[in-house]
Parts: sequence; C-alpha cells; structure tokens
Amino acid sequence: MLGFLAAGGACVGSFLNVVAYRLPRRCMSVSKPRSRCPKCTSLIGWRDNIPVVSWLLLRGRCRSCASPISARYPAVELATAALFVALAHLLPLAPAALIEPAKHAGEWITYLAAATITSALIALTLIDWDWQILPDPITKGGMLLGPLLLLVAPGLQPATGWLNTVKVAGVPLIESIGIRGVVALHGVLGEVVAGGSLWIIGVLGSKAFGREAMGFGDVKMLAAMGGVLGLWALLALGVAALVGAVVGIAMKGVGRGRYVPFGPFLALGMWTVMLRGEPMLDAWLGLYRF
Repeated sequence: MLGFLAAGGACVGSFLNVVAYRLPRRCMSVSKPRSRCPKCTSLIGWRDNIPVVSWLLLRGRCRSCASPISARYPAVELATAALFVALAHLLPLAPAALIEPAKHAGEWITYLAAATITSALIALTLIDWDWQILPDPITKGGMLLGPLLLLVAPGLQPATGWLNTVKVAGVPLIESIGIRGVVALHGVLGEVVAGGSLWIIGVLGSKAFGREAMGFGDVKMLAAMGGVLGLWALLALGVAALVGAVVGIAMKGVGRGRYVPFGPFLALGMWTVMLRGEPMLDAWLGLYRF
C-alpha cells in the first residue's frame, strides 16, 4: 500500500512542478499544452515524463538538446511521495484500506482530503519561494473549499470540544447541526478570525515600520488555513512565526541575505497542526506548567 501511495505521490509531485512553473505565468494554462523543453521547445514524450525514473535515465538532461534539467523536479516528486506515505502513518490509514476500500471509505476520504491540502501547500511553497506571491486560485479556492472538505472529512480538524458545548436556543449546537456542521462552522469562524488577525498585524506593522510588513497573499493563505483548522490556524501561525524567526536569524548569522517569504512557514504550520495539533498545543502549554 505504501508503494502505491508513494507512486501516486510522485505523479502528483510531477503535476505540482507544472503548476509551480505555469500558474504564476498568467499567459500559460496548467492543463495544456503538453510539456516541452524550455530550451529547445521539443515535446516531452511519455517515457521521458515518468517521475524520478526518467530524470535518472536521462542523467538530468533533455533527450533532444542535452540541456540540463533542474534537480528540483525529481526532488519535488520524491518529497511529495514521502509526504503521501507519511500521511498514511499520521492519519492513520489502515493497511486493509487498499484491499477492501469500500469498508474503509471514511479513512480514504479523510486521506484524500489531506493529500489535496498537502498538494496545495507544496504548490504554494514553490511559487512563493520563486515569485514571492501566493496565487488567488489556490488561496481563494482554499477559502471556499476548506469548510466544504470538513463536511465530508471532519477528522481533518483537531478537537473542537469547546464548540460542542455551545447552545442555540437552549439546544446544543452539535445536536441541531451534527458534528460535521459544527466542524464546518468552526472552519468559517477560523477563516474570519485567523485572516483578520494577520491582516491587523500587517496593518500595524506597516504603520510601525513605514513599509509593507505583510503581503495580502499571506492573509488569504492563513484565512484558507482557518477554513480547515478553525481557530487552530492561530496555532499554525504561531508555529510559522517561530520557525520563520529561527530560520531568519540563522540565515543572517551565516551571511545569507536572500529574502525568505512567509508562505513556506505557513505551509509547515498548517501541515503539522492539521496532523498533530492537540499534542503540539499540550506540549506548548506544558512549558508554562510548574
């Protein structure tokens, strides 16, 4: 099963390479035309488009013009494959799910939803790293899709125990709209609170430093994260800020002056909190217990 998921992840990673290259170039479509060599414009045949394997067989060069092919292509494919396998362990997906998928439909739905989110985060990371933008088709699309995903895969969101105690007209909310409705409602609340909080931070930072302190793409990305995580998106923001600060200090210490966008850190915070939000919060709060 893990081999099956790894192969699927590598294929998705190959597509994400296309998305990361074409989506920021608004004159290009993600779906067509067929892939070509950017140097000689020769069409890339199916045998040269097998994830990882083709790059190795071609020794990292175009078959037609021998121009070098970036090692980032197989690296993204391998990373996506590894993350798809990791999802099976972290969710977890039972080994029997591949043999008898009908008996494990709920697990597969949650897994596929998590894999979709993971793919979007990888694409956002690559594009933000290259272009310092977070494209609307993914961020705004995530804002719309997030709460809808929760309706079919409520397990994507960490615990919402406090929402289970909310009452409307004396009736517990969970009894009137069900757990799926409660989780989706929490997602909508997360979009407003998380996106609004980061927007306020950006406005205050811009006034304090006299220049733009936070891109609006980051605000939309965090709002999309809130659509899935609910208020847990604030924990993801905390993780992103902490890791980003550490990386920024380290790069400054070694004299590397490259600008590092915030999107990749938000993606890391989203992925880790989605899968391990409760243990992370318990560990964080445990630092303040005596």
